[in-house]
Amino acid sequence: MSSRIERLYLKPARGQPLRALGQREAMVCEAGLGIHGDAHANRLSPRQVLVTLASELRALDIAPGALGENIVLSSQQPSLLRPGTALVTAAGVEIRLTMFCEACRRISHVAPNLRQLLRRRGVLGVIEMGGELRIGDALTLVDGRYRALPESAYQKFLDFVPTIPVGRVLRYGDVAVAIGVADSFVRALPGYIKRSTSLPVHRIVNARGELLNFLPEQAARLQAEGVVNQGGAVVDLQRYLWRGESV
Repeated sequence: MSSRIERLYLKPARGQPLRALGQREAMVCEAGLGIHGDAHANRLSPRQVLVTLASELRALDIAPGALGENIVLSSQQPSLLRPGTALVTAAGVEIRLTMFCEACRRISHVAPNLRQLLRRRGVLGVIEMGGELRIGDALTLVDGRYRALPESAYQKFLDFVPTIPVGRVLRYGDVAVAIGVADSFVRALPGYIKRSTSLPVHRIVNARGELLNFLPEQAARLQAEGVVNQGGAVVDLQRYLWRGESV
């Protein structure tokens, strides 16, 4: 095995510090959801886990855990820690790496020059096969097992919208989570929707479940899918909101 887990961290809640796991503690991973007890566990999200290289932390003179990572990895193949690679343990846990983690202002106190962290903060991923991870576990990096997510937010949007199941809806904020962008990005979504009416964008509603006033065919299309009654303008989110589960 060419890679090994050096440290493990959980983020109990957004805005709270990471909790370092001890040598004997297990990080419990659930396929499709993420890490149990971690704030980023979400079936819709491509950002369920952040993996960082120990060698990069040393080169940048940044303490482990300071970048918000879940896994610090030592590896003899650092170039393979990139989107599309799979991390696989002997016990069968598998992490699909999806996208490089951006260097955002939330970590500017750690690295004031955020440019130096470009593609060096780590790689985000999702849990494909669940199980337990522990410090010292060996991993294999399988290059190119998956398709990397597009770097363009709009292309991520185009790829994601067709996956929304028939008879279900998502809110603006859920779409932002699903394409791995900041919450503030919801302001761009109406423009994306208007440009993409050949896709099932009628399955996107606002935060209150209300239909979008710039999609004239939305009510009819959702009525055909059994989501709203004739003349209905609000979706019952308790019943029809999709959370990324299999349907």
